[in-house]
Amino acid sequence: MNTYMRLLALAASASAGAMTFATSALAQQSTGAAASENPAPPKEADLTDIVVTARRSSENIQKVPVAVSVLSGDALEQRRITGAKDLQYNTPSLVITSDPLGGSTAPVFQLRGQTVAQGSDDTVVTYLGDVPINSRAFAGGLFDLNSVQVIRGPQGTLFGKNSTGGAVIFTPRIADTSTVSGFADGTIGNYSYYQIGAGVNVPLITDKLAVRLSGQITRQDGFVRNVSGPDGADKKYEVLRLSLVATPTERLRNETYFSYFHGRQHQNPLIFSRYNYDLVQFVIANGTGSQAIGTGVANLVQGQFDRQQQLGLRTIDYSVRPNNDDNDVFIATNTTSYDLGFGTVKNIFGYSNQKPRVSLSQTSTDFPLVDVLQSKYLDSFSDELQLSGNTNTLKWIVGAFFSSDHTRTVQPAFLFGGLNNQTTSTDQYTSKALFAQGTYDFSEIGLNGLKFTAGIRHTWDIRTGVLDAIDYTAAGGPAVAPTVTNRNTYRNISWTLGLDYQVSRDLLVYVSSRHSYKAGGLNLVSSNVPVVLQTYAPEKLTDIELGAKATIRVNDDAVIRANVAAYRGWYKDMQFQELANCGTVASYVINAGKASPKGLELEVDAAIKRNLRVGGFYNRTLGKFDQFALIQPSTCTVVGANTNLNGATFGHISKDTAGLNAAYTVPLNQGDEALVFAGDWYYRGKRVGVATEGNASAIPSYSLFNARVDYNNIGGSRFSAGVWVRNIGNKLYVSYRNNVYAFSGYDVQAYGDPRTFGMDVKFKF
Repeated sequence: MNTYMRLLALAASASAGAMTFATSALAQQSTGAAASENPAPPKEADLTDIVVTARRSSENIQKVPVAVSVLSGDALEQRRITGAKDLQYNTPSLVITSDPLGGSTAPVFQLRGQTVAQGSDDTVVTYLGDVPINSRAFAGGLFDLNSVQVIRGPQGTLFGKNSTGGAVIFTPRIADTSTVSGFADGTIGNYSYYQIGAGVNVPLITDKLAVRLSGQITRQDGFVRNVSGPDGADKKYEVLRLSLVATPTERLRNETYFSYFHGRQHQNPLIFSRYNYDLVQFVIANGTGSQAIGTGVANLVQGQFDRQQQLGLRTIDYSVRPNNDDNDVFIATNTTSYDLGFGTVKNIFGYSNQKPRVSLSQTSTDFPLVDVLQSKYLDSFSDELQLSGNTNTLKWIVGAFFSSDHTRTVQPAFLFGGLNNQTTSTDQYTSKALFAQGTYDFSEIGLNGLKFTAGIRHTWDIRTGVLDAIDYTAAGGPAVAPTVTNRNTYRNISWTLGLDYQVSRDLLVYVSSRHSYKAGGLNLVSSNVPVVLQTYAPEKLTDIELGAKATIRVNDDAVIRANVAAYRGWYKDMQFQELANCGTVASYVINAGKASPKGLELEVDAAIKRNLRVGGFYNRTLGKFDQFALIQPSTCTVVGANTNLNGATFGHISKDTAGLNAAYTVPLNQGDEALVFAGDWYYRGKRVGVATEGNASAIPSYSLFNARVDYNNIGGSRFSAGVWVRNIGNKLYVSYRNNVYAFSGYDVQAYGDPRTFGMDVKFKF
């Protein structure tokens, strides 16, 4: 029996087991609020309902035939999830790495082993509410959120942009028109950490108009000491949020939201771990025609490498540039909805402006092999119009979507300490789509609990790129290359088909299949790119998913939620990153061929008695290249040119990932006064890597432990306090690796956060 059949068999047996247990257990419905859970300890074991918007409407997570995980605002605070990278430790199949050129605070989201080829669009699309936003906006400042939803699998029908991996939805807390409320909090910790936040909600006209204003300031010294410059991996940012909600009539609702992030931080430095002396000597000698120069440069780099080995893995000696990681992000959204009686019309507007400016050294040494400065200007606008309704038998939605993204990038590159070239590129990406989806309930014809879902989306994309380059190594001085211009158009139909059956009140089983696509693009990296590498085509993914969601009640002693999903996908024209020297060493996006991701996911959440809450997850992620071929122009030297990856595993996959969390509440005398003892564990198996290496190289496995103790509503007051520690064992683990030892002469690694600890205080009213 092959691996995939074993996964399906396991999913089927889990579904059957859940069915037997759930149908024999006592069923009881509970009530709740959107994507949040009541933190107060119940009188008996209970789990509050969680409401998600995985199908663009509010639904109970246990009734939705979609693989989705939710972290409520309370859970985000309790587990100290303050940036995007923290999310991966709390949900299955999610891995977040750093953009190789964007730096340590440019998160790359990966779901089910499907990641983004450097330079292409996101495979996992991030949203603020219903608006697609570039993922860099969520690197830090995850603050004053109502929830985060992680939706796994292709999302090509309902969401604002096509994605082949999934979607992550950050839902902000918005103004409440009914009551005055607010909070103030503060945190201190090691590495001179402090964070101050506050927010206030004021109804200007009760039940008609309200405003919510919140802000946060964060500071922390760097985890990596720099003996000759600013320390690396520090935190220095401010966040400001403003929400306005107006409900002038019972049918009309308008929500306006503004967010501003201002960060002035420094990269988590890449640590020089291996050096290829012979290669560097050969390249320099060959390029200059002088063996003496080649030996001299190779010796200089050797001295820097030896110095790094003396300093260790948490210290660098780098003074060439400040290694800065600056970013300004402004976001504005507006959602207007009107109840027409037979349905609801909704318009979703979004605008974002981001200005990241980074300095990235590949070796973090004073005679660097490769340094890159990058300044981006990202301007994005989107609008979506929806009409939705719900009858006794049919739940439906139709809509139209438009987006326009303008990105300008200026990037000087330094090789062996000297300015080599500078590129200035402009990418204009326009996308339009029409979509419709409906779910039909067969209960009216006697098939109680059976529903069928079908959806379709037609997308039209236009992409225009312009590249200007200057070569600073040309004989006679800087040489301006001819301008390169490209324009491509793409169109595609995406679809969703699904059948789900509500076996009982507490058990749902489903099967679904989806087809999604991600737009092609332009390789705006160099003026002398061969025609065959100048553009790349869209990638397409079709999948099938089997799942079950069960709620199990054991008398009044325990309530357990258990959700399982098994999936299998078929990629066509999968986008892949290729490293090549076509006169300039650069990374290119290519269409590598066919591939097949597959895997199994399990999530469990349990309330035991009235005081103990236990949860966990496990995922087995697999994926391989079925047909793979690098593009090898005759004028280029391609890394791994003779490597056969047919049948090879996806390089970014960690096959096994798991997590556990537990919280024990000790009620005290006054109202909601309580002590809460909580802890969690996370395990990521080794990343297998791929033969072409680069930033898809192998990484060892690791485990992390965190803990905290909270004293809530001290003495019956509105004050709470807590102490926490993260990475209790001070585990030194690799979070990123770029191994180009055989091509560029170095292998570098970045390391995750060390042990941190601190204390929180909070006041709510």
